[in-house]
Amino acid sequence: MNEHCSRRSWRVVFLVILSLVMTLLSPLGAQASENPRVLVLITSGLSWSDVNPQEKVGKQFLDALGSARVANLIRHNAAKTTCPLDGYLTLSTGMRLTATEGRSSGHCPDVPELSAGTFSSTQIKEWAKDARQQNDRATPGTLGQKLAEHGKQVYAIGLGAAIAAMDTSGQVANYSPRADLSNFASQIKTVMEKSEVTIVDVGQVSASRDIKVSPTSLNATPADGLPGADRVEKAQSSQVLAALTAGLQAAKDSDLVFGLDVADHSAHPHLGMAFVRNPKDKPGIIRSSSTRQLGLTSTVDFTQQILVANGVNDANYLIGGNFSIGRDYGMSGNLDWLRNQSLRADQATILQARFIVLIGVALLLSIALLIGLQRRMSRPITRGKQLVGVHLCLSASLLGPASALAANIPAKLLGATGGNFSANALKMSVPLLSLQFFWIVIMIALILAALCLALGSLIAKKIQFLRYSAPVIVAACFIIVWILVSLLTGSPDQISTMFSSPATSATRFYGLNNNKYSFLFSAILALECLILSPLVKRFPVRSKRYFVMGFSLLALAVIIDGFPWLGADVGGPLALIVGVGVTLNLVLGKRVTILKILSLMGVALLSSTLFVLVDNLANPRARTHFGRFISEVANGGGAIVVRRKAEAMINTFGGSVVFTILMALAIGVIVLGVLAHKRGKSRGNSLFFARITSNFTPLRTIPGACRFGQGVLLTAILAALTNDSGALILVCAGLFTIPALNAMLLLNTGNKQ
Repeated sequence: MNEHCSRRSWRVVFLVILSLVMTLLSPLGAQASENPRVLVLITSGLSWSDVNPQEKVGKQFLDALGSARVANLIRHNAAKTTCPLDGYLTLSTGMRLTATEGRSSGHCPDVPELSAGTFSSTQIKEWAKDARQQNDRATPGTLGQKLAEHGKQVYAIGLGAAIAAMDTSGQVANYSPRADLSNFASQIKTVMEKSEVTIVDVGQVSASRDIKVSPTSLNATPADGLPGADRVEKAQSSQVLAALTAGLQAAKDSDLVFGLDVADHSAHPHLGMAFVRNPKDKPGIIRSSSTRQLGLTSTVDFTQQILVANGVNDANYLIGGNFSIGRDYGMSGNLDWLRNQSLRADQATILQARFIVLIGVALLLSIALLIGLQRRMSRPITRGKQLVGVHLCLSASLLGPASALAANIPAKLLGATGGNFSANALKMSVPLLSLQFFWIVIMIALILAALCLALGSLIAKKIQFLRYSAPVIVAACFIIVWILVSLLTGSPDQISTMFSSPATSATRFYGLNNNKYSFLFSAILALECLILSPLVKRFPVRSKRYFVMGFSLLALAVIIDGFPWLGADVGGPLALIVGVGVTLNLVLGKRVTILKILSLMGVALLSSTLFVLVDNLANPRARTHFGRFISEVANGGGAIVVRRKAEAMINTFGGSVVFTILMALAIGVIVLGVLAHKRGKSRGNSLFFARITSNFTPLRTIPGACRFGQGVLLTAILAALTNDSGALILVCAGLFTIPALNAMLLLNTGNKQ
């Protein structure tokens, strides 16, 4: 009996001890599982186009990569070309940073050497000064500092990794130079055994001195390289890819591996490669909350991801986003998709620069036609020629939605499966720079214009006073539908159309860019002026009803433009509310006073405040461009932001000298006009304005057409002066408006009343 009880007692004691041990060890196991060892592999100059599965080096890399999440990486900072030093500092800071010291030589600055495990204080001060040019809260060394504050053991291999791993004083606690390729994997293995975060500078495809940069401008400008510039043979690409493969082979399957390419290999910017290998994650193409675009990540995203992986969540001011899986076509299909996206980003960058020139020529021809139609309105033309002219004009106004539709036509439907494209179903699109793409754009624009004419004729039969403007009203509706569909689907056309924000020279790819913003306010003004102006003249007693209708449409436009998860536009609502609000008052026959203008500005400020409050309800890392911009201003960075955007806006006009001359001429014309108006008013009429308006008499015969042109001009000027796109806003607004005015004048040809 006693022996039996003794055995039971020992069993109970054993179970209690075992339970105690399991209880004590389980949190440690959970913590180890929650925060695995982290390996960060940094390269400079590699893209997915450098990985050829048919070659030995490419096959070995893909085998070592395994089932990882993959993406393209936006390297762009503040300059056209991102140097290796810029990329390392951006990863260290968690915000965009361009090192200006050394750029005066015309090439990328060299990465400085460490002295006793520390970068010089002078160097740290220079980098901190460069960081404050972008954001007042940006501090080089944030990544290393935050990891050290949370007790993480960080080890750096290579000079680039040392910059990424340093603390805010420039101190690198654990550092060793990069070993040669034969010993590289064993070096990483040894270091990972004694550290929780290992950051490795794998190597550069091009030496810093071989990468040419602009010594003066830090503003983003479109690349002028050929689409194949990122696909030519790179001298060191195979060696860097082999070293990257060795780094992947050194990590265990349970380790969390981040890979990112942080810099360009030449003066022409391109998208880099990025991947995350985590055994707990499903493979696929990464979607980042910071870009909202499938396959597009940025360097600052990885700063955030490295901190989060190590349990550091208190750096809420960083602008990096969260990762999720968008699609998965298998590794081969994913890489094809990313190469296609990279190619289209290269082409869109080049296309935008060329397209601005083409649009400039089109605008000059449209202006010449507008002047000619004003002088020869009384000459009748045949109905066939009239319709052809209207059709072509409407096609020019509808190039925006046409290019968006053309950019999403799968190449497989058109048989374009060769060259840079594969036969993977519906993942490839028509090359932007191909003649085929331009023909598709023109054909879609012509089809949309034909629909506008057909629907416009039906409207004109029902409503006679819209017989000249009905097709333009339908075209304006098409523009608004295009913008709404784009915003509600995540703005997929932001990097792949004529009116895009090229991924190699921009930093935001969701919401409403300034190009589409120009189309938005032009379309809204077309609806406001062309519909309400004739209604007010016919039914003046209903002016209050029209006032409500007009400002309701304006409110809808402001929500589309400024709401954080739609347009997320910071400067747009101000110009939109003031410009459209003033025009609407003129359409309704109301006087426009200084008090009304100030009231409209107050409404714009109130709407922006409301958008900020809505954006602040979101998690800090889920906030949009709008919320982060206001956060920068609130934290003392307002002057920096305003100065940077003002410089970018002035440069769009050709520099400060040209901008000053244009502003002086504009102010001079306004002053002369006011003085002439006062002198003319004392005699009963203004001869100055009478001569000007007499030239626009044919346009004034179309109800609302003159107000439409005036409203777009006013709003476009306000928008150009308050946005960093500047002159580009005038161009895009004119692209819709001037051909639309020509279309109405052609329909009105021969009308002498």
